[in-house]
Amino acid sequence: MHLFTLLCMYMVLLTNSLKVTPKLCINCKYFIQPKNARDEFGKCAKLPFESSKFLVDGIVRDDDFYSCSTARSMDRLCGKNAKEYRKKYTRKNIQEKV
Repeated sequence: MHLFTLLCMYMVLLTNSLKVTPKLCINCKYFIQPKNARDEFGKCAKLPFESSKFLVDGIVRDDDFYSCSTARSMDRLCGKNAKEYRKKYTRKNIQEKV
């Protein structure tokens, strides 16, 4: 009886530890914070698109990048699985700042 109880507790703990948290764009190092807007309108610095404005004056603008919501909805860009996602803060980044 006690063995069965311990086994059940182990299974519950194991399944709780296997829960995967989604990769959020706001935690990605490529996330561009929107000016005077909510985070849901953020852009992705990893995914620029062809803009004729850059070819005219050479200035990189925030609107020259795909929005995060567009990038996550298209598998050829970042997709639901966030294949271009990189953590904003890693142990190496934190040590470099100190």
